[in-house]
Amino acid sequence: MPNQPAYRQVAVQGKYVRGSSFSMRWIDSPDGFCRFCFLAKKKNGNAVYRNRCRRLLRPLFYGMVPQIAKPVWAMIIVNDKAEEVTSERFRETAEKIFKKMEWSHADSDVKNG
Repeated sequence: MPNQPAYRQVAVQGKYVRGSSFSMRWIDSPDGFCRFCFLAKKKNGNAVYRNRCRRLLRPLFYGMVPQIAKPVWAMIIVNDKAEEVTSERFRETAEKIFKKMEWSHADSDVKNG
């Protein structure tokens, strides 16, 4: 997101969806572009853990951008402790959130086909 007020806007005004590994707040994009920020809190693990969370989540969300009909600004907040983090768990949670948001590949295949 472009600046700190944008983070606050998403945190305060954003709609909320919860998954098992992370939750997401989002607003409709004011500038027409999808923007994501990934937050992993210090209380859940060290810097290596936080960077790993971001590294696992980035491709999941940025890979969905072509499927998103209406661009959003989203804040993804990791809930898992360091011991619980796996790429499979993140992928499962992301797929559930994408279905709730109607971003999944399966939904677009059904609509198109």
